[in-house]
Amino acid sequence: MTDVMPTTERDSWDVQRRHDGAVLVRVHSRDRQGRQLPDAVFAFRLGDPQYDYWERQLRQQTPSDPRVQ
Repeated sequence: MTDVMPTTERDSWDVQRRHDGAVLVRVHSRDRQGRQLPDAVFAFRLGDPQYDYWERQLRQQTPSDPRVQ
């Protein structure tokens, strides 16, 4: 699997670090027929299967990005 995503896919989620060190991923909902569902939110901790992937995504964001803590 590649770590490169098209910009349109990358704009559909945000990633940040929680105060307890977990990586928080928010996948934005899309408007479907005039209705928008809540965003899906996932938290990954060290040892979780997807933690390394999302940690890399977090580190690739620029330091000036307010989502990086």
